[in-house]
Amino acid sequence: MAVGYDVTVMVEMHSAPKAHALELLADQFEAVEHESGSKLVKITEHVAIADEADAVAFVRTLVSDALPAGSKITTVTSAED
Repeated sequence: MAVGYDVTVMVEMHSAPKAHALELLADQFEAVEHESGSKLVKITEHVAIADEADAVAFVRTLVSDALPAGSKITTVTSAED
């Protein structure tokens, strides 16, 4: 049985993201949640990596590489599936 994690990354954008920026993130990640007008974006990605620390590091890197300039990761959490 494969072990994996749902890794959730909270991101604070420089300003409230435009629809196009959210679409780009949604094309790359499993789930992207955003409340209109907010600078915060919740990104969730499932990875089939057995080690939790490796799963978190992998998703953190993916998200970091996909973010527009001026954005920052505020928290990263994971849940085993």
